[in-house]
Amino acid sequence: MNEKIRVWAYFKHNSQDFARHWGAYFLLISVTNLVVGLAIIPLLTFGAQQVLCLGKVPYITLTNLGQIATAKPVTALLLLLIGLILLLFVYWQFAFLLLGIQNIHRQTHLNFRQLAGATIRKTRRLTPTTIVSLIAYFVLIFPFSSIVFKTSLLAKLTIPDFIIDYIFDRWYLTVLIVVLYLLGTWLAIRLLPLLPALILNDQSPRATVVRSWRATRGQTWRAIWAVVLIVIPVLVLSILLVAGLYAFQTYLDQQWQQWSLLGATINLGLLQVAMLLITVFFTVMLYQLATSQAETFHLIDSQDHVTPAPKPRRTWVFRVSAFALIMVIIGGTSLFYHAYLIGALTTQPLMISHRGVDDGNGVQNTIPALLATAKEKPDYVEMDLHETKDHQFVVMHDENLKALTGKEATPHQLTLAEITQLTARENGHAAKVASFDQYLAAAEKVHQKLLVEIKTTPHDSPQMMDRFIKRYAKRLLANHDQVHSLDYGVVKTLRQRVPKLKTFFILPYTLVFPETPASGYTLESTTLSTMVADQAHDHHQAVYAWTVNDPDDMQKMTFMDADGIITDQLRLLKTTLREMNDHPTYADQLLNYLNGFSTEDNAPF
Repeated sequence: MNEKIRVWAYFKHNSQDFARHWGAYFLLISVTNLVVGLAIIPLLTFGAQQVLCLGKVPYITLTNLGQIATAKPVTALLLLLIGLILLLFVYWQFAFLLLGIQNIHRQTHLNFRQLAGATIRKTRRLTPTTIVSLIAYFVLIFPFSSIVFKTSLLAKLTIPDFIIDYIFDRWYLTVLIVVLYLLGTWLAIRLLPLLPALILNDQSPRATVVRSWRATRGQTWRAIWAVVLIVIPVLVLSILLVAGLYAFQTYLDQQWQQWSLLGATINLGLLQVAMLLITVFFTVMLYQLATSQAETFHLIDSQDHVTPAPKPRRTWVFRVSAFALIMVIIGGTSLFYHAYLIGALTTQPLMISHRGVDDGNGVQNTIPALLATAKEKPDYVEMDLHETKDHQFVVMHDENLKALTGKEATPHQLTLAEITQLTARENGHAAKVASFDQYLAAAEKVHQKLLVEIKTTPHDSPQMMDRFIKRYAKRLLANHDQVHSLDYGVVKTLRQRVPKLKTFFILPYTLVFPETPASGYTLESTTLSTMVADQAHDHHQAVYAWTVNDPDDMQKMTFMDADGIITDQLRLLKTTLREMNDHPTYADQLLNYLNGFSTEDNAPF
């Protein structure tokens, strides 16, 4: 019971401290995030792009990391160096914020220049062992680290949805991930004071880790209670804020329509600023908790990491400066909000049916499913093809036929005649496996445009693309069909030999914007960002997002200016887009904004 009382006292004390110095905290974190977002991240991205350009590497993603390491070792080393610089900036950001928050909390009167100097001095003591320890720390607590210590640098790392879907489709992997996630959460809380200890004290990393582990033994539930006390008011404040603004905007929409647009613009500005303040509060409280625990357990000297300065702090100066910054944020984003509210930012992406189905209305990549889906008028039906043993083309996604047909074989082991005798079963439906000629003819008959994914394997014949171009290029052009592929060689070949055929390069993970001759990119939705979409459009290239099945994600992709959305839920996509464009109220647009711009990368500020 006494422990809970001390935790509550800590929360009350630091909440009161935040209320007194909110302006200084707001300036510290906002300016730091601005420097990171507007200078450091673009600089590192530019550096990586230049390294790839000098190394004549057109793209970097999960599928070619090994190839770059073996074929372009100098490029790989330079990219690794940029990665280490990124980690250095992560360290700098944490150290700067830790020192800055303690500076404000203890009223030691350091300015930004002095804080930067103190951070650099900490950086000079950075050793390879400390770097390895930091990497291990973030790997261990990755599932929880973005919540406990949020930084826009680490926010660029994300797990693509297709990997998550793969995991949750297999119960044993799901159980493993749940166990690992719980373990990571426990470690994140158990080792909460480790990060400030690694950064602020002068002991070896190994000694720091050992001391931290011993000191926090038996303190896990107390730490959990402290974190919960921070999370609950943040959630409650966020919910009340959104509910209050939504209710007020609904009132304006119904009773004061002549003022509703102006009110909505102001409400969005208030929402943006309030969310920033809540984020600052959350960040300060967690950093304070971590640092206070490190001090309590004597992992750091409470008087060692800040140096008092004689100049007294004037709280009102920081509050006025913070208020001025808030006004700049509201004013600077007003045009953005106004354009959003009048619909100028809402595009109509192409609706693309993934593997030719909609909500399990047939067997993927089969003609009956194609015909059923075509009745719903998608812009494109996406489908897949493989080369067969006799150098024909069969419509099939998986390299192994077993999942759909029950036959343990690959397309390269069977002739087209043998494969098309097989029956595929899925979603309670059954249909014959189709050749590409049959599928293409069926699509032409109902005037349905296709997005053809060309699957490749090491077993493909050297003349595979020659045959494909000779047989189908003219028909695809006549039908206004498109092609995409994970194989960059396929993309290059088609762009060189059939330049009028729109050919997209599929990227499962986007680390740096690619420089390729592709007509556009099919990007995994969780790695797509407004910045990537804008860069593609600047290069006159389109962007398709895959595979998007949730209404909130559909709205996000639309706001990110995706040119096409590939989905298994075509009817849901049509409904979502219609609701977004069918004269929604400003109150509904406010909620749509929250869904579309909830990620840090896509916020206007």
